[in-house]
Amino acid sequence: QAAAPAGGVDFYKQVQPILEAKCSACHTGDNPKGGLKLDSRAAALKGGKNDGAALEPGKPNASSLLVRAKATDDTAMPPKGDKLTADE
Repeated sequence: QAAAPAGGVDFYKQVQPILEAKCSACHTGDNPKGGLKLDSRAAALKGGKNDGAALEPGKPNASSLLVRAKATDDTAMPPKGDKLTADE
């Protein structure tokens, strides 16, 4: 487990809890949606079938996970339930 860069985001303390709350229903287990598992940093960096890596370390705005979470069209994630808040 790597430490967060100075002034950066700690994946395990700040990101993983959000993924567990908002994404794990579809993106964990043996058959995750889109082949994208989000139950570990390594899995998120590996990505899924469609968009490649879900996270781009140091480049959050290039991360497909964030792009999808901020989307307002039919690509928005999560597709059902509560969307991520601005703080998340």
